[in-house]
Amino acid sequence: MNSIIQADQHFIVLTMVLAAAAFGIWSEHKKWFGKVSGILVTMISMSILAMVGFVPVGSGTGVSVPVYDMVFDYFIPISIPLLLFSSNIVKIIKESGKLLIAFVIGAIGVVIGCFIAFYFIDLGDDAGNTAGVIAATLVGGSINFVATGETLNFSTNPYFSATIAVDNFAANLYVLFLFLVPALTFLNRFWSKKGKIDVVNTEVASEQKAISIERIAVALFLAVFIAAAGGFFAPYLQRAIGTDLNLSILLITVFSLVVANLFPKKLQALESTSFSIGLWMMYTFLAVIGASTNIYEVLKVGPSLLLFYMIIMAFHFLFLMLTARFFKLNVYEVIISSAANIMGPSVAAPMAASLGQKRMVTPAILVGILGYVIGTFIGVSIAMVLG
Repeated sequence: MNSIIQADQHFIVLTMVLAAAAFGIWSEHKKWFGKVSGILVTMISMSILAMVGFVPVGSGTGVSVPVYDMVFDYFIPISIPLLLFSSNIVKIIKESGKLLIAFVIGAIGVVIGCFIAFYFIDLGDDAGNTAGVIAATLVGGSINFVATGETLNFSTNPYFSATIAVDNFAANLYVLFLFLVPALTFLNRFWSKKGKIDVVNTEVASEQKAISIERIAVALFLAVFIAAAGGFFAPYLQRAIGTDLNLSILLITVFSLVVANLFPKKLQALESTSFSIGLWMMYTFLAVIGASTNIYEVLKVGPSLLLFYMIIMAFHFLFLMLTARFFKLNVYEVIISSAANIMGPSVAAPMAASLGQKRMVTPAILVGILGYVIGTFIGVSIAMVLG
């Protein structure tokens, strides 16, 4: 089907992609659609525009859309370093206290739950890849979801797009359940006794540095340099180990973490700037994914995916609950670490504050960032084992 905006009208196509990204970001900021994530708003809006023939469809037509190809080729490799410059592993380990233990237990629960769900729910021929991207986003976040999908050459599969929609719905339900847990007194026997929270009391050491032209220039230079290095070395590594996986994304992730941990003080001034740019690039990429999405396919595979998610989340929580007494974790350490697993630092930190656990706010952010560090590696590993 020919679209109103043709694939060779590059600036108009780019305008629509950026408009969808801006609409999603703005809608989340203004809470226009309640708790629906801006990422989902971006994807659905672009998908509708593609389905009604307003913008070019991104897949299945045999027609190349240069703007979409440009976003696929450049935005994700550059956005990963930008989003990981704050991933100081030493700081995470030193300042996270028991929340780090709970987070690791929760991540193990996600992995085991993923294997259980895989053997009970049939997700078709690409079930292994689907399980991998689900594990990546539940341990980490959207950055890991996208990076894992790209690594597995899976980002144009209907299950890839459907997973984002289901993830938003299932995760929001799960967070509501977590807020309810402290009131469920029959679960008290599973927690360590309430009392002083055994978490290091930390404050953010330095105020966020304002975005400036100098920081934008340096952050983009470093990100492009790291992306170039990953792209350069990936073919050699792929030939050396004999794999068809796109290892450039994994190498970019590794190089980003190395730089972030070798020069944490130097990069601290860039954190706010780099994260903002990286998040915008991620939204732009997901707008293009939306243009490649067939909503009818998403609705068809949605129920099985939702059940897949429910099994993973149920086992994740049960695993945390059954190990809490052994590791002397109280109910707040369990639910806040669980929120960091499933929803990331942006939800875990406000949850800690709203539950009166102010000393756990910074550790919640730190363990959530740890999820970004390990999520892609876990997701790809699970896909390779189950594929």
